[in-house]
Amino acid sequence: MMDTGLDSVFPDYPGLEPRWERRYHGRFHFEIEALRRVGITPEPDPDALRAGRLAITFNWRLDAETTLRLRAVYPDTFPHFRPEVFLISGLEPRPVRHINPIGGNFCLLGRDSRQWMPSWTLCKLLQEQLKDAIRESGNEDPQGEPADVWWNTLGPPGAYCLIDSTWDLKDTREGLLHLRYVQEKSVTDASGGNIHVPIVRAVVTEIRDHNNKLIHKWNGPIPFDVAGSNRTLSMPWVRLDHQLLPEPEFGRQVEDVYQSHLHLQRSRPHPLGSKLSVVFFAIAHPTEIAFGQTGTGWVFFQVFGHPKAFKNQRQKRNRNKQQERQICTLPVYRAGPDDMGHRVPHIKLLREKRVLVVGLGALGAPVAIELARNGCRALHLIDHDIIEPGNTVRWPLGASVWGRRKVDGLKGFLEREYSITEVHIYPFCLGGIGGGAGDDEVLEKALSQVELVIDAAASYSVTTLLAERCRDADLPLISLFATPTVEGGVVVQYSGEGGCPICLEHAWDQNKIAPPSGRSGEDDLTQPPGCAERTFVGADYDLHELSLQAVRLAIEILSGAKTRDSLVQTLSFVDEDNQRCPPRWRVDALPKHPDCKCQSYVATPRK
Repeated sequence: MMDTGLDSVFPDYPGLEPRWERRYHGRFHFEIEALRRVGITPEPDPDALRAGRLAITFNWRLDAETTLRLRAVYPDTFPHFRPEVFLISGLEPRPVRHINPIGGNFCLLGRDSRQWMPSWTLCKLLQEQLKDAIRESGNEDPQGEPADVWWNTLGPPGAYCLIDSTWDLKDTREGLLHLRYVQEKSVTDASGGNIHVPIVRAVVTEIRDHNNKLIHKWNGPIPFDVAGSNRTLSMPWVRLDHQLLPEPEFGRQVEDVYQSHLHLQRSRPHPLGSKLSVVFFAIAHPTEIAFGQTGTGWVFFQVFGHPKAFKNQRQKRNRNKQQERQICTLPVYRAGPDDMGHRVPHIKLLREKRVLVVGLGALGAPVAIELARNGCRALHLIDHDIIEPGNTVRWPLGASVWGRRKVDGLKGFLEREYSITEVHIYPFCLGGIGGGAGDDEVLEKALSQVELVIDAAASYSVTTLLAERCRDADLPLISLFATPTVEGGVVVQYSGEGGCPICLEHAWDQNKIAPPSGRSGEDDLTQPPGCAERTFVGADYDLHELSLQAVRLAIEILSGAKTRDSLVQTLSFVDEDNQRCPPRWRVDALPKHPDCKCQSYVATPRK
């Protein structure tokens, strides 16, 4: 690119340039000249240019009959990122697809930043993409444009209402929604004054028709704070035959919708404190939920303000600005059982699966969290340890759970964040001789309720105990541990027809299976001050490799992928020269060893 002098770009603003010109010298001139060569005369925004930004307004001839008035705004990180192009005028009616209905910026490329080429100019972008975007021609990304995206931006951060995408309204035109909710109050600066904006988090527990007949009932997870609330409310809803997209002056648009449906006007102000009242109502409408696929979209509106704002209209002239009504949306998020599995379809099988995790340290706690995150129906957790401050350098939760039992801290976290999963805890030390329930009682209760056991206790005695009990119960067992130096570790799947933990020791000692790196590194153990025993050295980010592999293996087993032999998956962080390297895995079959007593064991099918 040839530099012809800064003053030649916009002579009326000598010396002014966007910030990116300082890094990519000559690009400013290159951009503007590309427009001028096709007869475009761009008009810069002087205030933006003085601030080191580039925003230009210009006319663009779309075809022989149509000339558009456009505004382009360049990001500070141009040319790594594309400029945004906004429609000012020239298209009536405005297009529905490929344009933000509120801001008016075109969607000229897909959201994937790889579709923008840093070598492109704004002129090239418009020549290649604008006409196809407006005419809905050319190649198009197979991506839907749901109205939810636009409406949800008009609600306050932190507020939401949950619905289920699978709900079918059939021919019902109007009715009531029942919500359970929690509410807090936020103060924001709007229209020149401090306005109390309601922050509501809610779940639609029921949809009913105009005769109060139940249509659908909530069957998905309920966030912890909402589940614990006894606050409920009802709001009217109506169904439109056309998609409702927000307009730039959406307040007037919402008022028109409200006034044109008598059913919506059944809604009465709902008090949310002494100085705040809210009218809630909802609109159902057809919208694109996937490329070429239409479904039901929901928009929830909040008309809010001081209680006096909802008094008789004759009193309106006596209101001050703080008593005017305001309008915003209550963002709608889809959180039904199917919605929670759309991003990872193959984990839907976990919805009906129950897993026991023994040992909730740096390996077992992440395993439990991942299983809950992916929708496991129930987790049974056994551990006796307390969370000390030093533990949390390798434990997934931090200072908020110091001094608590691991089972209690993890149960509280999972119930708050992944409420779809039932969590059953056993604050118990296997092999202990204290009072209360014994090993047999605890294990029999837990094993009878699960389809898989994961041993993360890093205790050889616990591993051999669980291997024996899982063989008796015909349950698959996964065992994982890291070596003392965390130079390596193993994830083992024990099968009733394959080798057992003692077989694995034989295989390692006889070099039939290579042991994990650092297996004999007992001298590297450390005893932190105040701790009763030595512990391994190593970081959480390495241990996660083992936890995540155990979860992958659990998904395979629960999906029905079985093998006759036990399998040993060995992880190494060091190479043949004992130098640190990226994680490497090796998989070996573990048959029964001829010197092991498990040779004589015959699995009994589980009842």
